[in-house]
Amino acid sequence: MLSNRTKRLLFGSLFILLLGYAVNPAFAANASAELRFYDDSNSQVSSGLLVKNDVTMTLTGLINHVVVKQRYQNPHPFAVNARYVFPLPDESAVHAMQMQIGERIITGNIVLKQQAEQQFEQAQKQGKRAALVRQQRANIFSTDVANLGAGEEIEITLQYQEIIGFRDGVFSLRFPTTITPRYEPLTAELQQKVNLETKDTEQQSDATADTAQLASAWLKPVFHRAQSQESDASLNLAISMDIGLELSDISANLAGMQIDNPSFGRYQLSLNRDVPMDRDFELTFKPLDKAHSQAAFFTETVAGQEYGLLMLVPPSDHFTSQARLPREMVFVVDTSGSMHGQSMEQAKQALFYALSLLDENDSFNIIGFDNEVSVLSDTPMIANDFNIRRAERFIYGLQADGGTEIAKALTQVLDGKQHDGFVRQVVFLTDGSVGNETQLFKQIQTDLGDSRLFTVGIGSAPNSFFMTRAADIGRGTFTFISSTSQVQPKMQLLFDKLAHPAVTELALEGDKAALEYWPSPLPDLYFSEPVLVAVKLDGSQHLTLKGQTNTGPMTINLATANAANGEGIARLWARQKIKSLLLYNEKDAVRAEVETLALQHHLLSPFTAFIAVDNYADNEIAERSMQVRNKLPNGMTLPQTDGQSRVFMLIGLLLLAFSWLWQWRR
Repeated sequence: MLSNRTKRLLFGSLFILLLGYAVNPAFAANASAELRFYDDSNSQVSSGLLVKNDVTMTLTGLINHVVVKQRYQNPHPFAVNARYVFPLPDESAVHAMQMQIGERIITGNIVLKQQAEQQFEQAQKQGKRAALVRQQRANIFSTDVANLGAGEEIEITLQYQEIIGFRDGVFSLRFPTTITPRYEPLTAELQQKVNLETKDTEQQSDATADTAQLASAWLKPVFHRAQSQESDASLNLAISMDIGLELSDISANLAGMQIDNPSFGRYQLSLNRDVPMDRDFELTFKPLDKAHSQAAFFTETVAGQEYGLLMLVPPSDHFTSQARLPREMVFVVDTSGSMHGQSMEQAKQALFYALSLLDENDSFNIIGFDNEVSVLSDTPMIANDFNIRRAERFIYGLQADGGTEIAKALTQVLDGKQHDGFVRQVVFLTDGSVGNETQLFKQIQTDLGDSRLFTVGIGSAPNSFFMTRAADIGRGTFTFISSTSQVQPKMQLLFDKLAHPAVTELALEGDKAALEYWPSPLPDLYFSEPVLVAVKLDGSQHLTLKGQTNTGPMTINLATANAANGEGIARLWARQKIKSLLLYNEKDAVRAEVETLALQHHLLSPFTAFIAVDNYADNEIAERSMQVRNKLPNGMTLPQTDGQSRVFMLIGLLLLAFSWLWQWRR
């Protein structure tokens, strides 16, 4: 037993410690990570490594050709090794890279990733300037720059292509500028790699590893504190549009965008200021003549092989003539900490509006999840007034906190069953801020049954890699909602799709031989959605699109003779093939095929990287490494655990003080 004197000393020490923590924010952990550097005298040095991003987009036909210039500036009086972790669109085909130092331009080579890393490390040790560009996810990349001298500037240029989105009669594109912090579940199949000789993004199980270093490991972004207004990186944007159609309703989500129309069908858009990189850039535009935008076909010949890019919106009567089956709708909403702030409000508004669109022929349920799962009802409920009011009370009570355990939510909602007599539709609202996407894709593929999964991306910078591929595997569609003003129109468009049966079993056939087309398999087709496919033609002059509706087969014949010339279609075909191979197969099983495709078409992939080395070696060998900081997505406020915990601490301190006095009086 402790003596009374010892007890009083323990109580007093604990009281002083907790009091200091409660009243001094410096004792508390930062709301988000921040990289810090120190000089030889142990004085803190600013990480002020600056990156200016100049992005130029050229839209022709269905393809967006993009040039991204990253200008790295080292303001310090010593050389540094720099790293920048950044996002690109998840469908981007990155096909070129170069490094410019003053007047010298070094063209990057595409090689196997391990070979590129070895070349980079060797150049780094020799004092040569070098740049290494790698892919971690389809939408997350990193640039490493070696031996950036004091006061120097290096420019890294990347080029990529992507297919312009088209749905609901609207063209669209997105350019991500920051990364939502990822949650790493303890059970994820992940590994930690810390040096360039052994780094790889292959996933292995290691449940005992430090979760703060899992999955992303060397590619983990570094974020500003939520309240910080500083910026290491800024964005300037210029867009040239010539898609062959007169446009209307050109809209961008960045203020200050100037739009010019120098000639018929041509448009120039530009920002006259640098903007902080804290949200996805979104551009939408509509064709003035909608009838001419329902089909397009472009071809390109590379090394004697003809490739095609087809976009086709089937006539609406293939959907509206079909009777709607009864349906069960399950709304799954992410209530984890990354949804705190505007994202949670957008999700709630989306749910309220979705409830208003149900009728008594529908049944529904709502599931909320963070690191635990909460369910409105154990069984689906009829969408009558009483149950709708009950659901609204459930939604009001949802609060953002905890981890993003998507696997638990999928286990709750996907039963792997066939449902006769009704359609089961799952609407999944989340920012997708997880790092175990591969594990989740496998779970969806295994447990889907005949349910359909529709993902709704919430927030200013959702994880599009997870959202789009989960919808592909789940045989549904994806929707992005980046502001409260978009909730009603976007949810209405989604419900228009849900209200009409899909066209299934889609396949593309040629008149010469079996065609190799991607994505494969083709996803189910929903109302006002296009069929978008890249195909190797193999001499075929006529194509036939076949599908199955509730009322019978659908057949649409297409001639390739009137196709327009396109550029980069072969790359997009290879990019779509790589995506399908990795999505539906084990990575090791398709590694050799992906490597061959990526090297042949000069594409960045999980197994290839770009490397550029300046052979002039008379430079200071950098002994410090710095990482450019990313801003938290706009509107994202991490849960204020510091402030809340201090209130509870002060209450606890009062109770502790009373206990101490009581012990003293005894």
